[in-house]
Amino acid sequence: AADAPASQFTPGPDDITRVRVHRERTGPAVSPRLFSNFLEHLGGAIYQGLWANVVYNPQFAADKQGRLLLWSRDAGAEWTEDGLEGRSVRLEDGASVSQLVSMPVHRQRRYAGGLWARAEGGTPRITVSLLRPDKPAVFASQSLRPSARGWERIPLEILVPENALEKGEAARLRIACSGGTIRLDMVELFPADHVDGMDPDVLAAARALRIELLRWPGGNFVSGYRWRDGIGPRERRPTRPNPAWWGLETHHFGTDEFMRLCRAIGARPQICVNAGDGTPEEAAAWVQYCNGSVDTPMGRLRAANGHPEPYAVRVWEIGNELYGDWQIGHTDAAGNAERFVRFRRAMLAADPAIEIIATGKGDEFSEDGLARVDAWNEALLDAAKRDGRPPEHLSLHPLVPLPADLGRHSYEEVYQSAMAHPQWWWQSYVPRLKRQIQQRFGPHARTRIALSEWGIIVGGPGWLRFPNHDHQSGSVYAGLFLNALLRVADVVEIANVTALMHGGGIKRPGGVVYVDPMWHVQRMYGQARPERLAAVEVAGPCEDVPARGRLPAVSAVPFLDVVAARRGSATLLFVTNRDARSPRRAEIDLGFAPRSVHIETLAGDARQGNDPKNPRRIAPRRQRLAASGHVLSHNFPPCSVSVLTVE
Repeated sequence: AADAPASQFTPGPDDITRVRVHRERTGPAVSPRLFSNFLEHLGGAIYQGLWANVVYNPQFAADKQGRLLLWSRDAGAEWTEDGLEGRSVRLEDGASVSQLVSMPVHRQRRYAGGLWARAEGGTPRITVSLLRPDKPAVFASQSLRPSARGWERIPLEILVPENALEKGEAARLRIACSGGTIRLDMVELFPADHVDGMDPDVLAAARALRIELLRWPGGNFVSGYRWRDGIGPRERRPTRPNPAWWGLETHHFGTDEFMRLCRAIGARPQICVNAGDGTPEEAAAWVQYCNGSVDTPMGRLRAANGHPEPYAVRVWEIGNELYGDWQIGHTDAAGNAERFVRFRRAMLAADPAIEIIATGKGDEFSEDGLARVDAWNEALLDAAKRDGRPPEHLSLHPLVPLPADLGRHSYEEVYQSAMAHPQWWWQSYVPRLKRQIQQRFGPHARTRIALSEWGIIVGGPGWLRFPNHDHQSGSVYAGLFLNALLRVADVVEIANVTALMHGGGIKRPGGVVYVDPMWHVQRMYGQARPERLAAVEVAGPCEDVPARGRLPAVSAVPFLDVVAARRGSATLLFVTNRDARSPRRAEIDLGFAPRSVHIETLAGDARQGNDPKNPRRIAPRRQRLAASGHVLSHNFPPCSVSVLTVE
């Protein structure tokens, strides 16, 4: 990777960065899989995020502390075990339950869904109402009659009057009983414009990224996930506490829903299996459910669930961060190696054509930490060799938690260290792992690195006071790391940014969708779609960055980070100005007189981000540039990421 054309930088004599592009000298092909993403069942990513049902905890389930999460109930509302699936609520005459819900009324005023109920005495009537939290007056309601014959789904349709709610304002959903006693379960209320249960604004934002592979369902979540809980009729899927994070997992978004998501946004599926408390047999059955013909047991089950054609999922990952004590079912290096072999054998028996990603380790950057990383990866590679074949991919999660052990440093110091880290990673760590692989499988080894998670992540309290994924600082880090990925495109084939619905991605608070600044960087690179690296020489101002906390020292870190690539006849330049205070001037010798130069730049204050009231506080700007002959001069704004298309 160190000899990639994009890596030629030398310190320059002054404050101008001089760039010389050699578009005819092309280097390694760039896999479109570098522009992949990651979706985990974490926080509001799925439920109250991607999934459009405005009701949280629709089946009245208990959380880890045994509480009825987010529902309020008054006297005469009994929370019981006797539900359609798990728990339910028993409402006597005059009793009710309620919940604050976020409805995208700025986009859609019609809502439809249903609830499951059964009458237990008298001639009960159910009234479903919407109220403003601060006013007792009802602004929308529907009256329903439950059946005495047993559990029955009753359709629900509500029209929110115009101006009843402000954009982003919560409403109170109240379900009341009169004239008798009922049991209530499984409440769903979707905006009428939902797409297979998903929010259309979220889908549009995801589609714009041009995601190649979408990793799912985790993350830490997957190490306690039972995939069979997420198939079949929704009302029969169990709700359980999220095994890794706060809140509940309804399993309403499962395998078949994930496949519909991938189709809707044009992505290919990448499934991570449970190698924490799961088994090889469970993983193999999942492979068969997705890929098996209708002549196989799981293929028949898939067909019974409405999907006779196999999904043909090619990329499968065995486990997530199994080295960490935060992980359900975590293990040591030998245990991971043995687990990988057992899972791989079982999964390949289900479908020999799949590609498999092994759980490698790449989350520590100190000398002591690198020794632990080496030992983990060596055990895995050796076990794979003994089993007769190298792994297709080795996963790494070079995540940078902030502030972590850098909390005593100033913002400027933490920013400097974080923005130098991508350079250390591609210059120092990737060649190290490449040597490990080649020592076992030869100089032409085909094992590739898969970064199934990358980015800045939350590293403890006070994270918003430091560089983070929600602010423009996260955008600059993303630009630098994507440039690093392009430089090592000969050995890194898959990279899933953290993440689609958390960590610098798409947000949906109060039913209103907006995107973090880092989303724009993902879109800019994903839509640029470089196909092959081009040689580039860069000379300019730089700085040496000392070691701080877990982040190592890095020398000669350029203020302007530049990579060149080709896409068809177009020349692409990816330029990130890591200097948070000053614009940086570049003189770019293109080697030819261009017909046109278009630039898209995302710039802003490192400490600021977007929010529902200011969704475009930090947004890209597009313009045309004029070259003088074959030389292009441009001032790149501070704290910015730019993509230039030259034709």
